[in-house]
Amino acid sequence: MQAKDIKRTDWDNTASEYSSFPLEGPLLVPCRRMLEVMQATLSFSSATTIMDVGCGPGTAVSLLIDHYGGDIPPEAQLIATDYSSGMVEAIKSRKETEISSGKDTASYWSRVETLVLDAQDLSGLSSDSVSHIMGSLVYFMLPDPKRGLREAHRVLKAGGVFACTSWAKVEWMQFLGQAVQEVRSAGGLNSKPIEIPMLPTEWKDKVGVKGELEDVGFCDVNTEYVEFNWAVEDPGRFAKMMAKGSNPGTKMLLGDLSSEERDRVCQIYAKIIGQHGNVCKGVAVLGIGRK
Repeated sequence: MQAKDIKRTDWDNTASEYSSFPLEGPLLVPCRRMLEVMQATLSFSSATTIMDVGCGPGTAVSLLIDHYGGDIPPEAQLIATDYSSGMVEAIKSRKETEISSGKDTASYWSRVETLVLDAQDLSGLSSDSVSHIMGSLVYFMLPDPKRGLREAHRVLKAGGVFACTSWAKVEWMQFLGQAVQEVRSAGGLNSKPIEIPMLPTEWKDKVGVKGELEDVGFCDVNTEYVEFNWAVEDPGRFAKMMAKGSNPGTKMLLGDLSSEERDRVCQIYAKIIGQHGNVCKGVAVLGIGRK
């Protein structure tokens, strides 16, 4: 069971749920750091086109606009792409809300162009046309990550910057796996260890990610770990969201458990989180390079 086995339709089905993920949850921290390093490497003030690959519901775009909108030249393009039409619809909805609310006074959101594109095939975009490309927690999940990286390298301008993140440690998933194992064992369903959706080995550490980027031609590559403790405010509510939601990764773990068994998973999961002080540790790998 690999993360890359998750299908496009799985993400379509979870798009609205993903949009409501806790603001200070695990998606935000690595993404925020990714933007900081991009800004330090090649300021957004020099951008001609900024592209978010695998944009999801718009986490990276939102942070970009909120923290660096004033640095982006008014003529620069902002492009958000995802292979899930559901995710693209989610960011479109966010864009419409921002504009209709009157908050988009500087017209940042109105400049966001959304496209349904597979990261492994950006043939709709010209070579050497984008100054900044980012991919938050996406490339390691592709069926062929190298193909995706090559496409990013192709469309990036000479001197442009590329950055991406992947997971090295995902404790909230490990805790869920423990809870599922306990329920399965108690019910005599499965005595074998639960297989958590596997991450490609080469994407789980700094050396591996550096090698992946350099293999497709990126230069001046740097990698780092982004470590954080995610404080879960309401373990019971969070456990219910994880055990009964539509996230593709958690659905893989839960398999064919009944509704009653999932209720039990929620109880055990909340207890496990409580035993760890209501904190889940996360470690992401950030890679950045130039063309």
